[in-house]
Amino acid sequence: MAIPVPNDVTTFQNNWRFCNHCYTLWWNGRPDNGACPSGNSPDGQHHGQGSWDFYLPADPSGAI
Repeated sequence: MAIPVPNDVTTFQNNWRFCNHCYTLWWNGRPDNGACPSGNSPDGQHHGQGSWDFYLPADPSGAI
């Protein structure tokens, strides 16, 4: 699905996943998956089995 992207966006960051336990996005570019605030996670980390690879717009200059 295409969405409008502001002209200030200069790049996109991929590797964002949807957590099956806390229902939020987390960046999957770390050696661990980061802490999941949900009490349902068996090991306290985010889990994104079956998640799409989300791309988020970014502006490294900080203008957005």
